[in-house]
Amino acid sequence: MKKGKVYLVGAGPGDIGLVTLKAVSLIKTADVIIYDHLANPELLSFARKDTERIFGGKYPSKHLLFQEEINRLLVTKASQGKLVVRLKGGDPFLFGRGAEEAQALVKSRIPFEIVPGVSSALAVPAYAGIPVTFRNVSTRLNIVTGHKAAKSKAMNWENLIDSQSTLVILMGLANLDMIIGQCGSSRLVRSMPVAVISQGTLPQQKVVVGTVATIVQRVKKQMVIPPAIIVIGNVVKLRSKLAWFEPDISEPVNKKKR
Repeated sequence: MKKGKVYLVGAGPGDIGLVTLKAVSLIKTADVIIYDHLANPELLSFARKDTERIFGGKYPSKHLLFQEEINRLLVTKASQGKLVVRLKGGDPFLFGRGAEEAQALVKSRIPFEIVPGVSSALAVPAYAGIPVTFRNVSTRLNIVTGHKAAKSKAMNWENLIDSQSTLVILMGLANLDMIIGQCGSSRLVRSMPVAVISQGTLPQQKVVVGTVATIVQRVKKQMVIPPAIIVIGNVVKLRSKLAWFEPDISEPVNKKKR
């Protein structure tokens, strides 16, 4: 039997309009779609009625399918001669474990392609009116995962924060207290603007803005839910003029005292 093929497809940050044309074309022709919980479920409406749909979503505290099971599933379905679409939120190679799945396919000699997606690290701040870089404000962008890194001593959060850079933290809401606690206590760091963006690019998007010193309490007060992205840097100040997608839920940043 001729082997099928696997496409590791980026599903974008949530807004269905941000999915690539190639991704939609593959969804329409797929025999099997294995999708994550971060992929917009409306994307499945493009699939054929006879397409097999398998939910392989992984939540922070619950795994419906472990990564090893997903790897085996990709190999098994493709070995049956099927066209398999692995639909992953954002971009498959940015903290999406797409490389691990690709390695499993290489090991089993399964043909595959990578279809990049619009990353939430860039799109979600943009939907919140926050450019991750801006001339004379931020000349460097750091993107890190907050899922496990907050517990790692190798991650020096304080060194990632300065007045000329932007720090974007993915999957960090559950560890927000720990991350903020490791950011340092200098006046520069404590006054640095922070935005926490929940369900970015979707109609229910919520943005909470504060500083390193105040953001934890503000997020708790607003009952922010995942998925959420954390942005730390002076570019957050630009939101006050560039916000365009949802009502502002924030506090004045670096407000002058009277």
